[in-house]
Amino acid sequence: MKKQYKWKSLPVWIFLVIMCLLSLFPVYIMITGSFKSASDLAVNSYGLPQKWTLENYRRLLSYNSGIIARTYMNSIVITASHTILVMLFGSMAAFAFSKYHFKGKTVLFTLLLATMMVPFELSVTPLYIMFSKIGWLNSYKIQIIPFTANVFAMFMIRQFMEGIPDSLVEAARIDGAGHFKIYYKIMVPICKPVMGSTTVLVALAKFNDYLWPKVVVQKQMYQPIMTVLPTLNEKNVVWNIPRELILTGCTIVIVPLIILFVCLQDLFMDSVAIGAVKE
Repeated sequence: MKKQYKWKSLPVWIFLVIMCLLSLFPVYIMITGSFKSASDLAVNSYGLPQKWTLENYRRLLSYNSGIIARTYMNSIVITASHTILVMLFGSMAAFAFSKYHFKGKTVLFTLLLATMMVPFELSVTPLYIMFSKIGWLNSYKIQIIPFTANVFAMFMIRQFMEGIPDSLVEAARIDGAGHFKIYYKIMVPICKPVMGSTTVLVALAKFNDYLWPKVVVQKQMYQPIMTVLPTLNEKNVVWNIPRELILTGCTIVIVPLIILFVCLQDLFMDSVAIGAVKE
């Protein structure tokens, strides 16, 4: 029976291996391409470098008076600040919607969910006009503060909190715990799995954001790296795109995202496992 089961699962494993290789192939091209010269990349796009070199990284860091390093740090600071605010506001709102009863709660929650159905592109123009009038254009705060009231994060955490017994909260209140103490002493520790996975998703979306900073930030010193990488051009010629530098930039860009996922992978996998359990 065991041998028969193994043979039946063989096509599944073959399919998974093929999909894994297809997913990793672009990453392989990107990483190996960052160590190739322009001439080597032109004739050897898919193979290993004929001569490994770090020249692309040196050129990238010195590009346009070090603007890549500046925008790279901008992306990290903006993403970290935005994600912290999103998780703070989202978890507090989720706590209120899951464990408190107030008039209009269901209607308000439904209206918030309805905002997720509005395409982001429709709100860009009115938001641009509003922030231009208050003088927020070309700044860090316009990339950090807007959209910190993230309905997706609030919904994810709220759904998890719905599974926490109300008796736990009531017991804490009987012991004299206030609203904020219940929030950060009881709810937050219990919700670590969902908060970890939501943190990864929010940070990934913010780090890869292109449209919003491209619209509201024209000064390069405030721009994130995602808006600068597509403009790499060493010789000021439209059709002379340094592919080796773009691959190098993409390789550098994925480093903080990998570090974030590695640090939170246990919480991320715990949330997946919890979501897969059916009672």
